[in-house]
Amino acid sequence: MYCNDGKIFIEADDQCIDCKNYAEGVSCPLLTALGIGVVYLENSLTVTNCGFFKKFERNLYVVRNDEKNNTD
Repeated sequence: MYCNDGKIFIEADDQCIDCKNYAEGVSCPLLTALGIGVVYLENSLTVTNCGFFKKFERNLYVVRNDEKNNTD
């Protein structure tokens, strides 16, 4: 994670990538504090053990369409 021109960027190594708060757009306390300037990043930070983390499970379901005349 790093900050550039007031914007917070999440990197692939950050735990945020798999967090339900981040994936669903819910206000994360850590990201909110960084965004409003309560805390600052001087360099980059890799988030590996956040106390606000909730695992986000991505699921893909294949739906079979048996209609012969369906053009979708």
